[in-house]
Amino acid sequence: MVQALPQLIAAQHAQYRLPVVGLREALAQLRILDEETLEDLVAEDPDLLRSRSPELVNRMLLTDDELHRALARVAGVVEVEVLGFEVEPKVFDVLPLRVAHGLHVVPLGMAEDHFYVASCTPTSDGLQRELCSHTAHTVRLVWASREAIERRLEVQDRVAQAGHAHSPSAIVDEMRNHYMPHKNMGAADEQLVLEDLVMQAMVEVGGGSEAEEEASTSESAGMVRLVNQMIAEAQRGHASDIHIETNAGEALTAIRFRKDGELEPYLWLPPKLRAPLVSRIKIMARLDIAERRRPQDGKIDFSEFGGKALELRVAVMPTHSGLEDVVLRLLESAKPLPLAKLGLQPRDLETIAEFSQRSFGMVLAVGPTGSGKTTTLHSMLAGVNTSEHKIWTAEDPIEITQPGLRQVQVNAKIGLTFASAMRGFLRADPDIIMIGEIRDAETAKIAIEASLTGHLVLSTLHTNNASESVVRLLDLGMDPMNFADSLLGLVAQRLMRKLCPVCATRHALDADGWQALVEEYREGCSLSPQEAEDRLLTAAGVDSPEQIYTRHALGCDHCKGKGYKGRIGVYEILQNSRAIKQLIQNRARPSEIFDTAVSEGMRSLRHDALEKVVQGLTDMKQARGAYR
Repeated sequence: MVQALPQLIAAQHAQYRLPVVGLREALAQLRILDEETLEDLVAEDPDLLRSRSPELVNRMLLTDDELHRALARVAGVVEVEVLGFEVEPKVFDVLPLRVAHGLHVVPLGMAEDHFYVASCTPTSDGLQRELCSHTAHTVRLVWASREAIERRLEVQDRVAQAGHAHSPSAIVDEMRNHYMPHKNMGAADEQLVLEDLVMQAMVEVGGGSEAEEEASTSESAGMVRLVNQMIAEAQRGHASDIHIETNAGEALTAIRFRKDGELEPYLWLPPKLRAPLVSRIKIMARLDIAERRRPQDGKIDFSEFGGKALELRVAVMPTHSGLEDVVLRLLESAKPLPLAKLGLQPRDLETIAEFSQRSFGMVLAVGPTGSGKTTTLHSMLAGVNTSEHKIWTAEDPIEITQPGLRQVQVNAKIGLTFASAMRGFLRADPDIIMIGEIRDAETAKIAIEASLTGHLVLSTLHTNNASESVVRLLDLGMDPMNFADSLLGLVAQRLMRKLCPVCATRHALDADGWQALVEEYREGCSLSPQEAEDRLLTAAGVDSPEQIYTRHALGCDHCKGKGYKGRIGVYEILQNSRAIKQLIQNRARPSEIFDTAVSEGMRSLRHDALEKVVQGLTDMKQARGAYR
């Protein structure tokens, strides 16, 4: 999103070349409402998305902010990130702060004979006329959220009260709300410590070129402590990734944490600190600080720098204007979760537990990166990790540790690949083998051979669903007869956010809502309406559709206003059977394998997600994100 006046002008010019959209298209583009809901609204009342759009707010389908954002998109209005926007202090001479408060706007600056102002209602003609009167300029409105405008005006109040808007400390004050916009990263004293570290690093920056500043500051006390504090807070907040996004010129550098699959703003840094910050991370990861043209990968052992036991995987990516972005993935050694805590339905829990008790065969966990595959496999291993079994694992990296497992860290630089580790394991008298990922034909072939010679083999694969995984392995050159004999089952999975147990509101489904849910459940498979209804009622533990309730996100202190707390797995478990085995041997299409598995009782990702909706664990928005 736009954060500086030059970017705003460029975005404004680009907007002229974009096609005009209606309210329906705007709501879909901004992902405020999904296509199915929009179709239902148009069918119900075509004028609802035209002349009577405020009724969408009255009916609680949209918030007031969401409606005005969509109307701004229809009007071709640019969106800005007003919290991080570079604003010259003199703009408040043109539009005084007291007037900005009264009109609920933030002045941004003068460009191309227009005075730009951010508003949460930028399509208001009356507001534009009033601003023209106050500023004596031609005003052009842009959109920013109501919450962001309120926070930015609070910042400006503190700057004005301090009376030193041009000093480095004022920069820190101006960004105070940017450090922890949701105020969920720690206590107030931690915020003060963070501000002190930013201030210390700013003081330590030299007055020379950016290269000189980088060299002088990357290992200064302030920058060292700032990076350590950032990593420690990400670890305490259970973040999975840290994103550092640098911007050219005088734009601020954004740092965001990924928590429960969503990115949250954490900190904004002045431009003078962007190069020292990246260099400090490169030094910790033993990367080349002089190389800015090529991507670099490395690892940080945080314990070497005074932190708790934590490994971070570092990816440095060159961007425009000679800058670099950094993403750090936190790989904290964790304990395995019991299978019962993964969010498996009772039927699936029983199936997976049965897989892990088998003495030979192959089980594959499939899904995209970050979907919890490794967690699932380690939970299976935890159930059979006894003194009677010898268990070897080859992982990259080792994210979960268990006493009793013999765990090997893969290192391709020295020739220790998954395939070579597998060959070594077979000479080390294993009962159970876990391979972090099947990436090539050689690893797949060895895994199948091991599973056919008296070993239980667990591994992962990057595919979308269970039936596609079968075809993927066959495409790698696997013998269909051997693969069909070795396969015990496939576990496709995703992660979705859970509703907050404190504030989620409950709503009954009417007859139309129930029928829509049943049809969505049936989509893409051959289940009859009655079969789909029976499955949903059984999942909800009720006898009739009138007893079905869904729950919706609201927001409270417990969930920091988000409406969601934690994540839960969504699973599709394909258990090999006589019919499935024959299809694999005949190289059947994925759709044939899928239909047969569903007819035998398998729940697809769609089915499991929607069953968790009627169980009150999540809402339709999160469910659809898990299977679409």
